[in-house]
Amino acid sequence: MRKRAPYGFEYIRLEVPNLAEARAFYEYHVGLTVAEEEPGYVTLRADIEHHCVELRENPSLAAAKVLALGYSSGDQATLDDLRERVSGAGGPVLPVDDGMKQYVTDGFATVDPNGFTLELVHEFQVFAEPPLVELRPVDVVHPFLATPHYDESLAFYTDVLGFQPSDFIANRSAFLRSEDRYHHSIAMRRAEEVSVAHVCFMMKSFDHVMRGFAKARYKGVTTEPGVVNHSASRSIAFYMDVPQFGPPVELCDGHYVLSPEEHETHVPRRMSADPRNIDVWRAAADDWGLV
Repeated sequence: MRKRAPYGFEYIRLEVPNLAEARAFYEYHVGLTVAEEEPGYVTLRADIEHHCVELRENPSLAAAKVLALGYSSGDQATLDDLRERVSGAGGPVLPVDDGMKQYVTDGFATVDPNGFTLELVHEFQVFAEPPLVELRPVDVVHPFLATPHYDESLAFYTDVLGFQPSDFIANRSAFLRSEDRYHHSIAMRRAEEVSVAHVCFMMKSFDHVMRGFAKARYKGVTTEPGVVNHSASRSIAFYMDVPQFGPPVELCDGHYVLSPEEHETHVPRRMSADPRNIDVWRAAADDWGLV
């Protein structure tokens, strides 16, 4: 029997220089709704999960800082097994953040090869109903990591945590799925510096993606390279670059979900390093555009 991965990506914890401005961005441009707030702190949700973005204010920062990435375990047995696997691989097994303990039944934290804190939690609390907001995400799908520690990261997420490869682009990018069966619940690419290259939210429809794109352009938010059609996940999306509020934000529609059978039998593609294997709408092999 294969090792079970975490169920899915649940939240990102960020420090931001201006909490009010960051909150306004995630409400207006992403469509999130405040779950809880207190001075210097706010959580926002997309659907029934308690929150998908946690913001903490730190006025000394010039740009936002990623504090943690959170994944749910699916069940207690998987969480216990993940804890044993991390410990057996020599990784740290730490408590989850004090602020998160009130929202979960059990969990632990560890650190990946890039220095990112990962929290793996069980029974992340939910609301009875989603927010009564029409233009909003239905889920937070994945973080995309940029890393000079690509090989170590790939080994950690697959061999230790149990993520399964869905696709590769040459030997420079990997798209890995968890038990929620999204084409990827985490992705990574080779880079000179460590960062969260973006965080992806899935909208209700392509219409809602384009409405978000229009709002971003109207407000002067950077949206390069425009609307893209992803070859890997089959989603259509755009990105907002907002370093003062967090990693770039992707709003997408149509992110592919594998069937239960595909999830167990899928053989990952090894696509060439061609821009059309990133965005199928690219015109030619040298059309790297603004990626």
